[in-house]
Amino acid sequence: MELQDHKAEFDAAGIKLFAISYDSVESLSTFAEHYGIEYPMLSDVDSRVIREFGILNTLVRPDETEYYGIPFPGTYLVGANGKVTAKFFNQQHQTRETAPTMMHAGFGLPIDPSHLSQGEASGGDGIHIRAELMAKTLHPHQRSFIYITLELGEGLHIYAKPVPVGFLPITIEAMGPDGLTFEEPQFPDSKQFKIEEIDEEFNTYDSNVEIVIPVRSTIREAGSAEIQLKVGFQACTDSMCYIPRTETLKLQLSTAPNIAKLE
Repeated sequence: MELQDHKAEFDAAGIKLFAISYDSVESLSTFAEHYGIEYPMLSDVDSRVIREFGILNTLVRPDETEYYGIPFPGTYLVGANGKVTAKFFNQQHQTRETAPTMMHAGFGLPIDPSHLSQGEASGGDGIHIRAELMAKTLHPHQRSFIYITLELGEGLHIYAKPVPVGFLPITIEAMGPDGLTFEEPQFPDSKQFKIEEIDEEFNTYDSNVEIVIPVRSTIREAGSAEIQLKVGFQACTDSMCYIPRTETLKLQLSTAPNIAKLE
């Protein structure tokens, strides 16, 4: 249902949707009719294609005839040349990425802001911070990405880990209600900067910085939730450093019960 809900956006981007399952044609037809699925659902009853892709669920034994042949659930993104450009598989078999997450993280497509939860903050040191969650609603076991962007004014840089004593590297702390799990922030590579006069080396970001935090929901009730992001950093120029600063950004999202999915 998640993909169907965003089918118009995939169509507009020229992306075709397909689902493949070990279920029979009859079962898939019944499922598609019941839930209004409008993209092709392919039946791989002997799991031949599933095996060729190397995603056969080997945790299911051959004697478990009702379930043997199911794949590890996941999503492949395939380019026009037929080559896989990205894939989304998770250790927890129930977990699925949201459609906007796949479109942005996998294909690099811009997302309609109306489909995002957003927050921002600015300070007097020329740094503007923007946070975007690739979803406004999370269902149980959905996984999405939070993108935190620090826009640096001209001539500014900020410190990255590790730094000499007395300086503050950029830090991100994500907090939310029980049922939201945050993975470790993913930082881009930094550059080395050396000040010859004091014989010190620093790791810095000298242009806009984007940090990614994956978040997963296990909340099963419909309602609302708030994510707080504490962003700590120290901005400097080549001749001076500003006082270390921490900004708190808030993202509002909705939680919802399970969505239909093909098992």
